[in-house]
Amino acid sequence: MPNPPKPLEVRLKQGNPGKRPLPHLVAVGPAPVQVPTAPSALKQSGKRTWRLMWENGRAWLGPSDEIVVRLACEQVDELVSLRRATAQVKRPELRLKYLRAVQESERTLLQTVSALGFTPTARAKLGLVVAQAAETQTRLERFTGHPGRPPSA
Repeated sequence: MPNPPKPLEVRLKQGNPGKRPLPHLVAVGPAPVQVPTAPSALKQSGKRTWRLMWENGRAWLGPSDEIVVRLACEQVDELVSLRRATAQVKRPELRLKYLRAVQESERTLLQTVSALGFTPTARAKLGLVVAQAAETQTRLERFTGHPGRPPSA
């Protein structure tokens, strides 16, 4: 993509020079109180990613996102395995093939996490900015009565 869209935060700071309408805020439904149980097929890195995604994306992730979160976690497991295999390869020409496979795997993972709203541009498309996500988290905590982790800076 030659010119990816600017994050909403940047457009707001610039004063919206293009005068195009900015996305409206998204009404966020109730967040899951607990992190859903990770699929048993995931390895350690995938389970860690599962927990982090549900904890950090609780303001916008819902039950219907579970399939894509699982896919992202499986991709993380595959990427970790591929990196370990790459580190053990001694032949330079074979090592280069492995490194290209690692890069392609990283690109695919980035697309998946972007689809879930874990990049600034993806959050802008959702109509969320970091401050709004933190504010939404605080409102959800007040509503549910369950304090979550403090928003990370």
